[in-house]
Amino acid sequence: MNATLDHISAALNDCDENSPFRLENEGAYRAWRARKLESRRQLHADRVFAVAPDAVLSRSLREQLRRQVDAFNFAIIETRSVVDKRGFVEINRQFGLKQIDSNPGADADSVTSLRVVDDADERAQYIPYTNRALNWHTDGYYNPDGRRINAFALYCVNQAERGGGNYLFDHELMYLLIRDQSPELLASLMAHDLMRIPPNIQNNRVVRAEESGPVFSIQPGSCKLNMRYTSRPRNIVWKSDKRSERALNLVREILMDGEAGVEIRLQPRQGVICNNLLHGRQAFHDDARQPPRLIYRARYYDAIDLDRGPDLQHAVCQE
Repeated sequence: MNATLDHISAALNDCDENSPFRLENEGAYRAWRARKLESRRQLHADRVFAVAPDAVLSRSLREQLRRQVDAFNFAIIETRSVVDKRGFVEINRQFGLKQIDSNPGADADSVTSLRVVDDADERAQYIPYTNRALNWHTDGYYNPDGRRINAFALYCVNQAERGGGNYLFDHELMYLLIRDQSPELLASLMAHDLMRIPPNIQNNRVVRAEESGPVFSIQPGSCKLNMRYTSRPRNIVWKSDKRSERALNLVREILMDGEAGVEIRLQPRQGVICNNLLHGRQAFHDDARQPPRLIYRARYYDAIDLDRGPDLQHAVCQE
């Protein structure tokens, strides 16, 4: 086994030896692939699930959500009325999301209020706080290993007058398509030195240190697939050997093809809870006569686990 595969295998010591994401496990991969594609054929990505912050998910609803997340790595949710940030966090807890990441743009409660900010606000230099389009990326791709983002959630309080839709691409499906087309390129995408993010220095202060890492990795413990990626051309340095370039070009080609992506436009009271899949945002325009677009966002170190929500024993007893 070459050095790259040695590195990959070392990272998987805590994972089941039958993980479908281990390159040597062709049988496990084929079985997982068949289940994944069959689930996607049976279910609808745009199904909306009714949830509430003050009610534990029933056993039947948890099972439906589990199947939805297994198929698409996200679920669209809707509440009866608009909830505040505390209610938003409580809903996320029902999905097993508890270890919230507090990034510099977040509010004091670690939830980020995504809206257009004034030019005087230092956050105005970052696209999420403008009305500009956001290209394909995964959240927190610049975070260190100890703060790896495995899931995030969005919740719409107010939508823009025009635009502001999101597009999503299941990162497991990306892995599947690459493994089907060019499995030899996956080793490059799992190399620990594939992407390098230079430090973020503001006013001679290091806001974030330089980080390096792979595009695809498997998380110790959960053994789930994690993807780190951005389409932005600035502030990222990619490994420049031919195989790495071929692998990255294939990712771009699959994203540009567009057939496997999903477009959603959240309405007030709706949200999306997902493992950290590829996503982007359309540009938008607010109506000055209406409340401006406001989306809550929370990032998590956990991956979705519907068996980790609160008070599950109580929920079973109620059925």
